[in-house]
Amino acid sequence: MKSRRRQRTVIALVVAIVDVVLLNLANLGAFWLRFESFPPAYNWAAYLRLYPWEAATLLIVFYFYGLYNYANKTSAEMKSAIVTAVLINGFIAMAITFLLVNIGFPRSVFILSVFLQIPLYGLWHLIHRSYMLRTAPAMHVLVIGPEPEWPDLAVRAGQFLPRITLHYATPAMASDPVMFTDMQAVLIGHVTVKDRERYFLAAMSKNIPCLWSPEPYDVLVAGAQLTSLDNTPMFSLPSVRTRGGSFAFKRTADIVIAIFGLILTSPLMGLIALITRLDSGAPVLFRQERITSGGRTFNLVKFRTMVQNAEAATGPVLAEANDPRVTRFGRFLRATHLDELPQFWNILVGDMSLVGPRPERPVFVENFRENVPHYDLRHLTTPGLTGLAQVAGTYESSPEDKAIYDLHYAKTWNWLKDVNIVIQTLIQLIRR
Repeated sequence: MKSRRRQRTVIALVVAIVDVVLLNLANLGAFWLRFESFPPAYNWAAYLRLYPWEAATLLIVFYFYGLYNYANKTSAEMKSAIVTAVLINGFIAMAITFLLVNIGFPRSVFILSVFLQIPLYGLWHLIHRSYMLRTAPAMHVLVIGPEPEWPDLAVRAGQFLPRITLHYATPAMASDPVMFTDMQAVLIGHVTVKDRERYFLAAMSKNIPCLWSPEPYDVLVAGAQLTSLDNTPMFSLPSVRTRGGSFAFKRTADIVIAIFGLILTSPLMGLIALITRLDSGAPVLFRQERITSGGRTFNLVKFRTMVQNAEAATGPVLAEANDPRVTRFGRFLRATHLDELPQFWNILVGDMSLVGPRPERPVFVENFRENVPHYDLRHLTTPGLTGLAQVAGTYESSPEDKAIYDLHYAKTWNWLKDVNIVIQTLIQLIRR
Protein backbone atom coordinates (compact mmCIF):
# COMPACT_ATOMS: atom_id res chain seq x y z
CA MET A 1 0.00 0.00 0.00
CA LYS A 2 2.81 2.41 0.89
CA SER A 3 4.70 1.59 -2.32
CA ARG A 4 1.56 2.22 -4.39
CA ARG A 5 0.97 5.53 -2.64
CA ARG A 6 4.60 6.49 -3.20
CA GLN A 7 4.28 5.54 -6.88
CA ARG A 8 1.18 7.74 -7.28
CA THR A 9 3.03 10.65 -5.66
CA VAL A 10 6.00 10.25 -8.03
CA ILE A 11 3.70 10.07 -11.07
CA ALA A 12 1.79 13.19 -9.97
CA LEU A 13 5.13 14.99 -9.51
CA VAL A 14 6.27 14.02 -13.03
CA VAL A 15 2.95 15.20 -14.50
CA ALA A 16 3.30 18.52 -12.64
CA ILE A 17 6.84 19.01 -13.98
CA VAL A 18 5.67 18.38 -17.54
CA ASP A 19 2.81 20.85 -16.97
CA VAL A 20 5.31 23.53 -15.94
CA VAL A 21 7.48 22.82 -19.00
CA LEU A 22 4.47 23.00 -21.32
CA LEU A 23 3.48 26.34 -19.76
CA ASN A 24 6.90 27.74 -20.60
CA LEU A 25 6.74 26.39 -24.18
CA ALA A 26 3.27 27.87 -24.69
CA ASN A 27 4.37 31.28 -23.42
CA LEU A 28 7.48 31.35 -25.60
CA GLY A 29 5.48 30.09 -28.58
CA ALA A 30 2.92 32.84 -28.03
CA PHE A 31 5.68 35.47 -27.93
CA TRP A 32 7.09 34.13 -31.19
CA LEU A 33 3.65 34.25 -32.85
CA ARG A 34 3.16 37.81 -31.63
CA PHE A 35 6.59 39.27 -32.50
CA GLU A 36 8.26 36.58 -34.66
CA SER A 37 11.36 36.70 -32.47
CA PHE A 38 12.74 35.57 -29.13
CA PRO A 39 11.88 37.98 -26.27
CA PRO A 40 14.39 40.84 -26.05
CA ALA A 41 16.34 41.36 -22.81
CA TYR A 42 13.81 43.75 -21.25
CA ASN A 43 10.84 41.43 -21.88
CA TRP A 44 12.85 38.33 -20.95
CA ALA A 45 13.78 39.77 -17.55
CA ALA A 46 10.13 40.62 -16.92
CA TYR A 47 9.08 37.11 -17.93
CA LEU A 48 11.59 35.47 -15.59
CA ARG A 49 10.12 37.48 -12.72
CA LEU A 50 6.60 36.40 -13.60
CA TYR A 51 7.09 32.75 -14.61
CA PRO A 52 7.61 31.22 -11.10
CA TRP A 53 4.36 32.85 -9.91
CA GLU A 54 2.45 31.78 -13.01
CA ALA A 55 3.75 28.20 -12.72
CA ALA A 56 2.82 28.06 -9.03
CA THR A 57 -0.74 29.28 -9.66
CA LEU A 58 -1.06 26.83 -12.57
CA LEU A 59 -0.23 23.87 -10.32
CA ILE A 60 -2.64 25.11 -7.65
CA VAL A 61 -5.50 25.63 -10.13
CA PHE A 62 -4.84 22.27 -11.83
CA TYR A 63 -4.83 20.54 -8.44
CA PHE A 64 -8.04 22.32 -7.48
CA TYR A 65 -9.72 21.04 -10.66
CA GLY A 66 -8.57 17.45 -10.06
CA LEU A 67 -6.10 17.21 -12.93
CA TYR A 68 -3.64 15.19 -10.86
CA ASN A 69 -6.20 12.55 -9.93
CA TYR A 70 -8.04 10.99 -12.89
CA ALA A 71 -9.87 8.34 -10.87
CA ASN A 72 -13.04 10.41 -10.53
CA LYS A 73 -13.12 12.06 -13.96
CA THR A 74 -14.47 10.96 -17.31
CA SER A 75 -12.69 12.07 -20.47
CA ALA A 76 -15.27 14.82 -21.10
CA GLU A 77 -15.00 16.07 -17.51
CA MET A 78 -11.21 16.20 -17.80
CA LYS A 79 -11.34 18.22 -21.02
CA SER A 80 -13.74 20.68 -19.42
CA ALA A 81 -11.53 20.94 -16.33
CA ILE A 82 -8.46 21.68 -18.49
CA VAL A 83 -10.17 24.46 -20.44
CA THR A 84 -11.56 26.05 -17.27
CA ALA A 85 -8.27 25.78 -15.36
CA VAL A 86 -6.20 27.23 -18.23
CA LEU A 87 -8.58 30.19 -18.66
CA ILE A 88 -8.61 30.95 -14.94
CA ASN A 89 -4.83 30.73 -14.70
CA GLY A 90 -4.51 32.98 -17.73
CA PHE A 91 -6.58 35.67 -16.01
CA ILE A 92 -4.50 35.25 -12.85
CA ALA A 93 -1.26 35.59 -14.85
CA MET A 94 -2.42 38.80 -16.48
CA ALA A 95 -3.44 40.17 -13.09
CA ILE A 96 -0.01 39.31 -11.66
CA THR A 97 1.70 41.22 -14.48
CA PHE A 98 0.14 44.42 -13.18
CA LEU A 99 1.60 43.75 -9.73
CA LEU A 100 5.05 42.38 -10.56
CA VAL A 101 5.98 43.18 -14.13
CA ASN A 102 4.12 46.40 -14.87
CA ILE A 103 4.23 46.79 -18.68
CA GLY A 104 7.35 44.68 -19.25
CA PHE A 105 5.54 41.76 -20.84
CA PRO A 106 2.66 42.22 -23.32
CA ARG A 107 -0.72 40.93 -22.12
CA SER A 108 -1.57 39.85 -25.66
CA VAL A 109 1.10 37.16 -25.32
CA PHE A 110 -0.85 35.55 -22.47
CA ILE A 111 -4.04 35.52 -24.52
CA LEU A 112 -2.21 33.69 -27.31
CA SER A 113 -0.58 31.43 -24.73
CA VAL A 114 -3.99 30.36 -23.38
CA PHE A 115 -5.03 29.19 -26.86
CA LEU A 116 -1.80 27.20 -27.15
CA GLN A 117 -2.05 25.71 -23.67
CA ILE A 118 -5.53 24.23 -24.17
CA PRO A 119 -4.54 21.75 -26.95
CA LEU A 120 -1.11 21.10 -25.37
CA TYR A 121 -2.52 20.21 -21.96
CA GLY A 122 -5.51 18.45 -23.48
CA LEU A 123 -3.32 16.14 -25.55
CA TRP A 124 -0.80 15.55 -22.75
CA HIS A 125 -3.36 14.77 -20.04
CA LEU A 126 -5.46 12.58 -22.37
CA ILE A 127 -2.38 10.53 -23.27
CA HIS A 128 -1.39 10.22 -19.63
CA ARG A 129 -4.95 9.36 -18.55
CA SER A 130 -5.20 6.70 -21.25
CA TYR A 131 -1.92 5.14 -20.14
CA MET A 132 -2.90 5.18 -16.44
CA LEU A 133 -6.28 3.56 -17.15
CA ARG A 134 -4.75 0.86 -19.36
CA THR A 135 -2.09 -0.08 -16.81
CA ALA A 136 -4.20 0.23 -13.66
CA PRO A 137 -5.51 -3.02 -12.13
CA ALA A 138 -9.22 -3.68 -12.65
CA MET A 139 -11.45 -2.71 -9.72
CA HIS A 140 -14.03 -5.13 -8.33
CA VAL A 141 -17.36 -3.29 -8.14
CA LEU A 142 -20.47 -4.58 -6.37
CA VAL A 143 -23.63 -3.50 -8.22
CA ILE A 144 -26.75 -3.57 -6.02
CA GLY A 145 -30.24 -3.06 -7.41
CA PRO A 146 -33.27 -4.78 -8.96
CA GLU A 147 -32.19 -7.19 -11.67
CA PRO A 148 -33.88 -5.25 -14.55
CA GLU A 149 -31.74 -2.24 -13.56
CA TRP A 150 -28.41 -4.09 -13.82
CA PRO A 151 -27.67 -3.24 -17.50
CA ASP A 152 -28.16 0.50 -16.86
CA LEU A 153 -26.02 0.36 -13.71
CA ALA A 154 -23.31 -1.46 -15.65
CA VAL A 155 -23.21 1.37 -18.20
CA ARG A 156 -22.93 3.94 -15.41
CA ALA A 157 -20.15 1.98 -13.72
CA GLY A 158 -18.24 1.79 -17.00
CA GLN A 159 -18.50 5.55 -17.49
CA PHE A 160 -17.11 6.26 -14.03
CA LEU A 161 -14.61 3.43 -13.61
CA PRO A 162 -13.27 2.21 -17.00
CA ARG A 163 -11.36 -0.91 -15.78
CA ILE A 164 -13.81 -2.87 -13.66
CA THR A 165 -15.05 -6.35 -12.87
CA LEU A 166 -18.74 -6.23 -11.96
CA HIS A 167 -20.43 -8.38 -9.32
CA TYR A 168 -24.22 -8.15 -9.29
CA ALA A 169 -26.55 -8.48 -6.31
CA THR A 170 -30.25 -7.93 -5.73
CA PRO A 171 -31.25 -6.02 -2.56
CA ALA A 172 -32.04 -9.35 -0.89
CA MET A 173 -28.64 -10.81 -1.77
CA ALA A 174 -26.80 -7.69 -0.58
CA SER A 175 -28.20 -8.13 2.93
CA ASP A 176 -25.36 -10.62 3.45
CA PRO A 177 -22.21 -8.67 4.56
CA VAL A 178 -20.06 -11.32 2.84
CA MET A 179 -21.06 -9.76 -0.50
CA PHE A 180 -18.89 -6.72 0.33
CA THR A 181 -15.73 -8.76 0.91
CA ASP A 182 -12.89 -7.98 -1.52
CA MET A 183 -14.96 -5.26 -3.22
CA GLN A 184 -13.29 -1.92 -4.06
CA ALA A 185 -16.40 0.10 -4.85
CA VAL A 186 -20.19 -0.20 -4.51
CA LEU A 187 -22.75 1.11 -7.01
CA ILE A 188 -26.31 1.30 -5.67
CA GLY A 189 -29.42 1.56 -7.83
CA HIS A 190 -32.99 2.26 -6.78
CA VAL A 191 -33.47 0.63 -3.39
CA THR A 192 -35.36 1.56 -0.24
CA VAL A 193 -33.87 4.15 2.11
CA LYS A 194 -33.54 1.50 4.82
CA ASP A 195 -31.64 -0.86 2.50
CA ARG A 196 -29.41 1.94 1.25
CA GLU A 197 -28.49 2.90 4.81
CA ARG A 198 -27.50 -0.71 5.49
CA TYR A 199 -25.30 -0.82 2.39
CA PHE A 200 -23.65 2.47 3.36
CA LEU A 201 -22.75 1.12 6.78
CA ALA A 202 -21.43 -2.14 5.33
CA ALA A 203 -19.29 -0.30 2.78
CA MET A 204 -18.00 2.27 5.29
CA SER A 205 -16.99 -0.47 7.73
CA LYS A 206 -14.76 -1.91 4.99
CA ASN A 207 -13.57 1.52 3.72
CA ILE A 208 -15.28 1.04 0.34
CA PRO A 209 -16.48 4.11 -1.67
CA CYS A 210 -20.15 4.20 -2.70
CA LEU A 211 -21.92 5.62 -5.75
CA TRP A 212 -25.69 5.96 -5.88
CA SER A 213 -28.44 7.86 -7.69
CA PRO A 214 -29.49 10.67 -5.33
CA GLU A 215 -33.04 11.58 -4.48
CA PRO A 216 -33.98 15.29 -4.35
CA TYR A 217 -33.93 15.07 -0.54
CA ASP A 218 -30.29 13.89 -0.64
CA VAL A 219 -29.34 16.97 -2.66
CA LEU A 220 -31.20 19.30 -0.31
CA VAL A 221 -29.46 18.09 2.86
CA ALA A 222 -26.01 17.70 1.26
CA GLY A 223 -23.53 20.23 2.66
CA ALA A 224 -25.40 20.81 5.92
CA GLN A 225 -23.15 22.35 8.57
CA LEU A 226 -22.85 20.77 12.01
CA THR A 227 -23.56 23.25 14.80
CA SER A 228 -24.95 23.08 18.33
CA LEU A 229 -27.79 24.56 20.34
CA ASP A 230 -27.54 24.29 24.09
CA ASN A 231 -24.87 21.58 23.72
CA THR A 232 -27.14 19.59 21.38
CA PRO A 233 -25.69 18.78 17.93
CA MET A 234 -27.79 20.28 15.13
CA PHE A 235 -27.49 20.52 11.37
CA SER A 236 -27.86 23.92 9.67
CA LEU A 237 -28.98 24.22 6.04
CA PRO A 238 -28.44 27.42 4.00
CA SER A 239 -31.19 28.87 1.82
CA VAL A 240 -31.47 27.72 -1.78
CA ARG A 241 -32.18 31.25 -3.02
CA THR A 242 -29.29 33.50 -4.12
CA ARG A 243 -29.43 36.67 -2.01
CA GLY A 244 -27.79 40.03 -1.30
CA GLY A 245 -24.46 40.82 -2.91
CA SER A 246 -24.32 37.47 -4.71
CA PHE A 247 -27.62 38.17 -6.46
CA ALA A 248 -26.53 41.72 -7.34
CA PHE A 249 -23.24 40.43 -8.80
CA LYS A 250 -25.01 37.76 -10.86
CA ARG A 251 -27.64 40.23 -12.13
CA THR A 252 -25.00 42.82 -13.09
CA ALA A 253 -23.03 40.20 -15.01
CA ASP A 254 -26.22 39.09 -16.78
CA ILE A 255 -27.03 42.66 -17.91
CA VAL A 256 -23.51 43.26 -19.25
CA ILE A 257 -23.39 39.90 -21.07
CA ALA A 258 -26.90 40.35 -22.50
CA ILE A 259 -26.07 43.80 -23.92
CA PHE A 260 -22.85 42.59 -25.52
CA GLY A 261 -24.58 39.41 -26.71
CA LEU A 262 -27.37 41.34 -28.45
CA ILE A 263 -24.91 43.75 -30.09
CA LEU A 264 -22.39 41.13 -31.25
CA THR A 265 -24.96 38.62 -32.54
CA SER A 266 -27.34 41.11 -34.16
CA PRO A 267 -25.91 40.58 -37.70
CA LEU A 268 -26.15 36.80 -37.24
CA MET A 269 -29.70 37.06 -35.90
CA GLY A 270 -30.66 39.17 -38.90
CA LEU A 271 -29.34 36.47 -41.23
CA ILE A 272 -31.15 33.73 -39.28
CA ALA A 273 -34.39 35.71 -39.46
CA LEU A 274 -34.05 36.09 -43.23
CA ILE A 275 -33.34 32.38 -43.84
CA THR A 276 -36.20 31.35 -41.52
CA ARG A 277 -38.60 33.59 -43.45
CA LEU A 278 -37.47 32.15 -46.79
CA ASP A 279 -37.53 28.56 -45.49
CA SER A 280 -40.88 28.42 -43.72
CA GLY A 281 -42.47 31.85 -43.84
CA ALA A 282 -43.54 34.12 -41.01
CA PRO A 283 -43.46 34.56 -38.08
CA VAL A 284 -39.70 34.42 -37.57
CA LEU A 285 -39.77 34.63 -33.79
CA PHE A 286 -41.66 32.26 -31.50
CA ARG A 287 -42.93 33.25 -28.07
CA GLN A 288 -43.85 30.63 -25.51
CA GLU A 289 -45.04 30.97 -21.91
CA ARG A 290 -42.53 29.69 -19.37
CA ILE A 291 -42.13 29.71 -15.58
CA THR A 292 -39.47 31.93 -14.00
CA SER A 293 -38.37 32.43 -10.38
CA GLY A 294 -41.15 32.70 -7.84
CA GLY A 295 -43.52 30.77 -10.09
CA ARG A 296 -44.17 33.83 -12.32
CA THR A 297 -44.79 33.38 -16.04
CA PHE A 298 -43.00 35.17 -18.87
CA ASN A 299 -42.78 34.90 -22.66
CA LEU A 300 -39.58 33.18 -23.74
CA VAL A 301 -38.40 34.39 -27.16
CA LYS A 302 -36.59 32.19 -29.67
CA PHE A 303 -36.36 31.69 -33.41
CA ARG A 304 -39.15 29.48 -34.73
CA THR A 305 -37.86 26.00 -35.55
CA MET A 306 -41.17 24.16 -36.04
CA VAL A 307 -43.90 24.44 -38.62
CA GLN A 308 -46.59 26.99 -37.89
CA ASN A 309 -49.28 25.82 -35.42
CA ALA A 310 -47.17 22.75 -34.63
CA GLU A 311 -49.30 21.80 -31.62
CA ALA A 312 -52.69 22.33 -33.21
CA ALA A 313 -53.29 18.59 -33.56
CA THR A 314 -51.21 17.18 -30.71
CA GLY A 315 -51.55 19.80 -27.98
CA PRO A 316 -48.58 20.59 -25.71
CA VAL A 317 -45.98 17.80 -25.95
CA LEU A 318 -42.29 17.62 -25.09
CA ALA A 319 -39.91 17.95 -28.03
CA GLU A 320 -38.32 14.75 -29.31
CA ALA A 321 -34.83 14.10 -30.67
CA ASN A 322 -36.17 13.58 -34.26
CA ASP A 323 -39.35 15.63 -34.08
CA PRO A 324 -41.17 15.55 -37.46
CA ARG A 325 -42.62 19.03 -36.79
CA VAL A 326 -39.17 20.67 -37.04
CA THR A 327 -38.45 22.60 -40.26
CA ARG A 328 -35.37 22.03 -42.44
CA PHE A 329 -33.56 25.12 -41.20
CA GLY A 330 -34.99 24.51 -37.73
CA ARG A 331 -32.98 21.29 -37.44
CA PHE A 332 -29.78 23.26 -37.99
CA LEU A 333 -30.82 25.93 -35.49
CA ARG A 334 -31.60 23.33 -32.85
CA ALA A 335 -28.40 21.38 -33.43
CA THR A 336 -26.33 24.56 -33.01
CA HIS A 337 -28.66 26.14 -30.38
CA LEU A 338 -28.70 29.33 -32.46
CA ASP A 339 -32.48 29.43 -32.03
CA GLU A 340 -31.83 30.49 -28.41
CA LEU A 341 -30.01 33.75 -29.32
CA PRO A 342 -33.08 36.03 -28.87
CA GLN A 343 -33.15 34.96 -25.21
CA PHE A 344 -30.42 37.54 -24.56
CA TRP A 345 -33.45 39.87 -24.47
CA ASN A 346 -35.09 37.74 -21.76
CA ILE A 347 -31.83 37.94 -19.80
CA LEU A 348 -31.62 41.72 -20.21
CA VAL A 349 -35.13 42.35 -18.87
CA GLY A 350 -34.61 40.00 -15.93
CA ASP A 351 -36.85 37.05 -16.85
CA MET A 352 -33.79 34.81 -17.17
CA SER A 353 -30.13 34.58 -16.23
CA LEU A 354 -27.21 33.39 -18.35
CA VAL A 355 -26.85 30.29 -16.15
CA GLY A 356 -29.60 28.54 -14.22
CA PRO A 357 -32.27 25.83 -14.54
CA ARG A 358 -33.92 25.84 -17.97
CA PRO A 359 -37.42 27.38 -17.76
CA GLU A 360 -40.29 24.97 -18.40
CA ARG A 361 -43.79 25.45 -19.73
CA PRO A 362 -46.61 25.73 -17.13
CA VAL A 363 -48.42 22.64 -18.43
CA PHE A 364 -45.33 20.49 -17.92
CA VAL A 365 -44.49 22.10 -14.58
CA GLU A 366 -47.87 20.99 -13.23
CA ASN A 367 -47.10 17.41 -14.25
CA PHE A 368 -43.58 17.52 -12.80
CA ARG A 369 -44.90 18.91 -9.51
CA GLU A 370 -47.01 15.78 -9.12
CA ASN A 371 -44.29 13.29 -10.05
CA VAL A 372 -40.96 14.84 -8.99
CA PRO A 373 -40.49 15.48 -5.25
CA HIS A 374 -39.58 19.05 -4.29
CA TYR A 375 -39.69 20.13 -7.95
CA ASP A 376 -40.89 23.65 -7.12
CA LEU A 377 -37.66 24.42 -5.26
CA ARG A 378 -35.93 24.91 -8.63
CA HIS A 379 -38.14 28.00 -9.07
CA LEU A 380 -36.33 29.73 -6.22
CA THR A 381 -33.50 30.28 -8.70
CA THR A 382 -33.74 32.44 -11.84
CA PRO A 383 -33.88 30.16 -14.93
CA GLY A 384 -30.99 30.29 -17.38
CA LEU A 385 -30.00 30.14 -21.02
CA THR A 386 -27.83 27.17 -20.07
CA GLY A 387 -27.48 25.18 -16.86
CA LEU A 388 -25.89 22.29 -15.03
CA ALA A 389 -28.53 19.85 -16.28
CA GLN A 390 -27.66 20.79 -19.88
CA VAL A 391 -23.89 20.22 -19.55
CA ALA A 392 -23.86 17.35 -17.03
CA GLY A 393 -26.92 15.53 -18.35
CA THR A 394 -28.08 14.77 -21.88
CA TYR A 395 -31.00 15.66 -24.14
CA GLU A 396 -32.69 12.42 -23.04
CA SER A 397 -32.20 13.01 -19.27
CA SER A 398 -35.41 12.44 -17.32
CA PRO A 399 -37.19 15.34 -15.56
CA GLU A 400 -36.21 13.69 -12.25
CA ASP A 401 -32.50 13.73 -13.12
CA LYS A 402 -32.69 17.30 -14.45
CA ALA A 403 -34.42 18.42 -11.24
CA ILE A 404 -31.59 16.89 -9.18
CA TYR A 405 -28.97 18.77 -11.24
CA ASP A 406 -30.98 21.99 -10.85
CA LEU A 407 -31.34 21.59 -7.08
CA HIS A 408 -27.63 20.87 -6.74
CA TYR A 409 -26.81 24.00 -8.76
CA ALA A 410 -29.09 26.14 -6.61
CA LYS A 411 -27.63 24.74 -3.38
CA THR A 412 -23.98 25.17 -4.38
CA TRP A 413 -24.04 28.29 -6.58
CA ASN A 414 -20.94 30.43 -6.93
CA TRP A 415 -19.56 32.52 -9.79
CA LEU A 416 -16.83 29.98 -10.59
CA LYS A 417 -19.53 27.35 -11.10
CA ASP A 418 -21.27 29.66 -13.59
CA VAL A 419 -18.00 30.23 -15.46
CA ASN A 420 -17.40 26.48 -15.59
CA ILE A 421 -20.91 25.79 -16.93
CA VAL A 422 -20.52 28.45 -19.64
CA ILE A 423 -17.18 26.96 -20.71
CA GLN A 424 -18.64 23.44 -20.79
CA THR A 425 -21.54 24.75 -22.88
CA LEU A 426 -19.14 26.30 -25.40
CA ILE A 427 -17.14 23.05 -25.54
CA GLN A 428 -20.30 21.07 -26.31
CA LEU A 429 -21.33 23.55 -29.02
CA ILE A 430 -17.89 23.36 -30.67
CA ARG A 431 -17.92 19.55 -30.44
CA ARG A 432 -21.20 19.43 -32.33
